[in-house]
Amino acid sequence: QAVPSVVKSEDNVKIKMVKKAAKNDDSSRPTPLECYYVTKHLAVLHPHIIEQNNSRRLKSERDTVLDMVINTMLSQNTTDKLTRTAFANLKAAFPTWGEVVGDVTRAEDLDLEKRIEDAIHIAGLAKTRAQRIRGLVRTLAEEQQQQEPSLEHLRGMSSDEIKVELGRFKGIGPKTISCVLLFALLRPDFPVDTHVLRISKMLRWVPSSATRESAYVHLNEMVPDEVKMDLHCLLVTHGKHCHRCAANGKPQFPPKDGTKLDCPLVRS
Repeated sequence: QAVPSVVKSEDNVKIKMVKKAAKNDDSSRPTPLECYYVTKHLAVLHPHIIEQNNSRRLKSERDTVLDMVINTMLSQNTTDKLTRTAFANLKAAFPTWGEVVGDVTRAEDLDLEKRIEDAIHIAGLAKTRAQRIRGLVRTLAEEQQQQEPSLEHLRGMSSDEIKVELGRFKGIGPKTISCVLLFALLRPDFPVDTHVLRISKMLRWVPSSATRESAYVHLNEMVPDEVKMDLHCLLVTHGKHCHRCAANGKPQFPPKDGTKLDCPLVRS
């Protein structure tokens, strides 16, 4: 799988230059060149991520925004595989979101949240997630005065307006909104999760004292828009597989053959 064309011209970038620059915290980092370098070399190590992102870009044109928001809500603190299963179960149980709204005057609708819980239990935190999903859907249906709620109006809003619109719903925090912007609406946003934050600190892209919130603001300013999706996903994947970049040196998914990845970020 070819790496993004935007990084092909950076073949002459050396890891020593990156490491030398990383000796001190610097608010001007990461530079675009560093972002291209890391994206390129991690793409070689994890080529399936580029393929997945190409599929995501096509998929966003087929799914509704509400589908993608709820899928993102389900993805919090769980694996991609479990998220896919939970969302598929939810859609099988409720083919339309109007069915999630229900009618409190109908006896058969009184157990709706329990049915939602049963559908998504595989993703964990089923009771809380069910309450938040139904709360989102019911609020939209009431505000829009229609049985089938929608978030398609977000497509015509600015990213700042979307943050305000989604931020008023319980269970939709800054990281979820950032993921919706990036993956659902294909906006140039750079979510910061635990893996992105840890590796960014290791590379001295952010200070060691940085929080997710401060790192999010800084990295969104510094990372070039054209590599935000690929770089984010590559850092997350690398953080789960590389013993040198994982928390406490214990990757979540180490190579099955017992070997260790040849990490391009810490190579001497």
